[in-house]
Amino acid sequence: MKTSFVSTLSIQTTMRNSIAGVQREMVKANQEAVTMKHADLGVALGANTSRALDLSREITRINSLVSSAALATQRLETTELALANMNESALTIQSAILTLGNSGDEGSLATARKAMTNALESFTTFANTAVQGEYIFAGINSDVKPMNDYFAAGSPAKAAIDAEFNHFLSSNSIASASAMTKDQMESFLTGLEKKFTGEVPLSSPPHAAAIAGQDLWKAVFSDASDENMKVRISPSEVVESSTNANSQGMRNFAFASIISMEFLKGEMSQGAREAVATRTTTVIARAMNGVDSINQQRTTIGISTERVAKAGESLQAQEDILTKGLVAMEGVDPEEAATRLNTMKTLLETAYAVTAKIQQLSLANFL
Repeated sequence: MKTSFVSTLSIQTTMRNSIAGVQREMVKANQEAVTMKHADLGVALGANTSRALDLSREITRINSLVSSAALATQRLETTELALANMNESALTIQSAILTLGNSGDEGSLATARKAMTNALESFTTFANTAVQGEYIFAGINSDVKPMNDYFAAGSPAKAAIDAEFNHFLSSNSIASASAMTKDQMESFLTGLEKKFTGEVPLSSPPHAAAIAGQDLWKAVFSDASDENMKVRISPSEVVESSTNANSQGMRNFAFASIISMEFLKGEMSQGAREAVATRTTTVIARAMNGVDSINQQRTTIGISTERVAKAGESLQAQEDILTKGLVAMEGVDPEEAATRLNTMKTLLETAYAVTAKIQQLSLANFL
């Protein structure tokens, strides 16, 4: 009979290796219990690993589209609100003109001009609305404030209107503003309106040669781009997420408020004031409901908002389906993962206890 001797060092080495193995498995089990995914996807999925990666990339792309759509929705809703406020300001102008009627009383005229001033100031504020540092009415020039302040000191816009008016007076040998007839005022307003709408460019004189030939609106009123901001809301769909301050509705609003504010004065003849009031009423109506008007822009923005909302719902449904598929591939049973983790903990504690007992073995205890 032969007896084999096993040293305590050999036993301790074996236990250390066992503990190291349990610790590695415990790390994996803990990771799976926390993330609810296989610790090593390559080993767990094998040939399906590439498919899981494709699903993950698609979910990331959809999340990016959802984020873009959320930002676009915020921009669109803010734009619609600003346009609604502009429309309210336009109604204020209409109301002020109707209230004034044919009155030549300076107090009534001053009240009407004050209403026009407030309306233009509000319009400028709304036109310069920004969302997260981007001006929503600036088109693709989103980092540039679109509307210049007509009331600012040294305003180029105010100087341009004064230059147009003084040039008309001198060109037609009209001694002063008070001498203008109704027909002359109508002629002046017709010419000025064509320059506001961009139909007729600026000329030199009365303007500096540097801006001669340019659009009055873009030269001194607006720094906005004609091209609107766009956002991709699905792999195949792109929508405009804003409008711009160069629309005819905004030009008409500014024109109507400025002519009534500047020329509804007691010094003007009754006929000239009537021409201004009539033109203001006509133009402000076009600003609200004409071609490329404020309300038409509101309709366009509303359609875009609805498209973004529907695209968002579709993207969310796609994300849910893909996420379920990915979880089915990568996921682990949470109860099984927790049980395995507890088992690893028990094994580790047992291994530590056995190792401690072995380390206490000594021949001295048996002598």
